[in-house]
Amino acid sequence: MSKLLPLALAKSLALSEDLDQLQFHHLLENISQDPQLKQFAPDGVCQIDPRNGNLVIYNSARAKRVHTTAQPTAVKEDEHCPICEGKSADILDITEHSEGFTFINKNLYPIFHPIEDIPLENADYFLHQDPEHQGRASYGFHLLQWTSSLHDKDWHNLPFSDALISFQRLANLEKNLLCQPTDFMARSETKVNQDVVSGYVSIIKNFGATAGASLVHGHQQIAYSNILPQHFFNNLRFRKRHNKSFSRYMLEENPSELLVKDYGELQLIVPYFMKRPLDMLLIVKDSDKRYLHQLNSIEQQQLVEGMQQAIQAILHLMEQMGIPPAYNMIINNGPGCGLYLEFLPKTQMMGGYEQIGLFVCQANAADSAELLRQHICPPKDK
Repeated sequence: MSKLLPLALAKSLALSEDLDQLQFHHLLENISQDPQLKQFAPDGVCQIDPRNGNLVIYNSARAKRVHTTAQPTAVKEDEHCPICEGKSADILDITEHSEGFTFINKNLYPIFHPIEDIPLENADYFLHQDPEHQGRASYGFHLLQWTSSLHDKDWHNLPFSDALISFQRLANLEKNLLCQPTDFMARSETKVNQDVVSGYVSIIKNFGATAGASLVHGHQQIAYSNILPQHFFNNLRFRKRHNKSFSRYMLEENPSELLVKDYGELQLIVPYFMKRPLDMLLIVKDSDKRYLHQLNSIEQQQLVEGMQQAIQAILHLMEQMGIPPAYNMIINNGPGCGLYLEFLPKTQMMGGYEQIGLFVCQANAADSAELLRQHICPPKDK
């Protein structure tokens, strides 16, 4: 029998079953005072690499994580899942699927924590080093969304209707964090859909050990912080330099032979600057939309369809290549951004040249796009 987290056990761990019913100041107080989170709280310090603007945040306590110190195990030998066993931090949101449910909880090993826990001796880090990066103090929340309570289910094998529910709860979390009514975060934009936006929400997914996934049970990481990661800052700088979003630029400039699939309101493409085989971008055509929660129902459906098909193709083709399936998914949102998802399969190792910004790719973009089209768009769909 497949492992799963029972609904009754999840509800017993729930601070809230509906994030919309949890007032932000209660969430802030709960996270600030949680003794488990305090035990593994980050250092609250952020440094900036002056060569390229990369941000480095520090959490010495993460070295104590069981999944950091334990011997790595193969995916199929993962006998004990702490999530299925109910060894979870407080749950903030539960929404049922046709089978099982998706849920959001606090990360026991946060990379961001509320500002009250930053020692006074680090107060000098508040000094702004760059108007776009709000100083060298780092604070906020670190949450997790579990795509399904069923251990062996994730985006690639969930029924579409269940995957759509999981996506909608993720988009709702993004909105709840960005549009919160307190002064916990400084404003990051003036308004989106008449709502004041505060702070930055970074959403990533790690799948597979080589992509940095410490747990097999499928999940997304959500960081709500005062600092804007360099990758997202680059999207903002691109818009300022070119007077258009990066997503709009790619829709206009990427060669047509690198289109994998057009969904109507979104396009799945291989970027002409592909760094690794099977790299893909899933781009929302309406580049005025910068956040998940801005998408209408048609765009939501097409995004979930594209995301599922992209991930399915990555896992299938990496298995054909004889490479353990692993990828990172990055949701590019935020100020200056036209919304797009980035899929980065671990089809090649990183070497020294890559570390200095010179990527050597063992396939070309056109061949990769054709391979992906064959899998995602078989002849009957063309």
